[in-house]
Amino acid sequence: MEELPYRKHLVGLDQSVLIISDLHKPYSHPDAIPFLKAIKENYKPEIIINVGDELDKHAVSFHNSETSLFNADKELERAIEGIQELRDLFPKMFLCESNHGSMVYRRLKAEGIPIRNLKPLHELYDTPSWSWHHEIMIETHLGKVVIVHGKTSSKNKLASEFGCSAIQGHFHSLFEITWHQSVHSSRFNMIVGCLIDSDSMAFAYGKNFTKRPILGVGWLNELGEPSLIRMQLDSNGRWNGKL
Repeated sequence: MEELPYRKHLVGLDQSVLIISDLHKPYSHPDAIPFLKAIKENYKPEIIINVGDELDKHAVSFHNSETSLFNADKELERAIEGIQELRDLFPKMFLCESNHGSMVYRRLKAEGIPIRNLKPLHELYDTPSWSWHHEIMIETHLGKVVIVHGKTSSKNKLASEFGCSAIQGHFHSLFEITWHQSVHSSRFNMIVGCLIDSDSMAFAYGKNFTKRPILGVGWLNELGEPSLIRMQLDSNGRWNGKL
């Protein structure tokens, strides 16, 4: 496995962009794929970006694993099955490096094992047209937008640090767009929630949190204007089929 290129530059002028985050397969919401399929059919995105944590990798975490969950082999098997469903829906995708996505890489580094022992992710997942990057920069009619997995939850801080609009995931309970307007320019900071199954034992650590995960995705239209598409849930916690 080679080191990831640091930044991927994309030109998104006159193109719509779907931003997916934090599926944590195999512990994603059971309606995540149908929800994304409906978005594809109704919104017809032209560029697909995944800000990371596409897999959970709970069983190989640095933290203690829940004994009721899959072992490492079964978790990977089920996760790859889910990833290939996503691949069939979106054959081409740009992904951000993330804390869960790079879990095996980080475990090997901690043990002093060369990362060349790792199979590249696109080979492991059988996703030949997916590529991973530390950062993604996309040009829009509203200016440049930096996309990363997750660096700070403070309002507008990430956009301020980059000096341009910014999009991130990682913070499951944040689903928001905030704006900063100066004399010379405006920029936004978007946090796109997640698509996890919050009832899974993989997320038992958050059961006493007052904030709960918000499910949905981010969107940039052809002009680069940002919006959020929330997964609306019924009383049983299932997607109600509406966009």
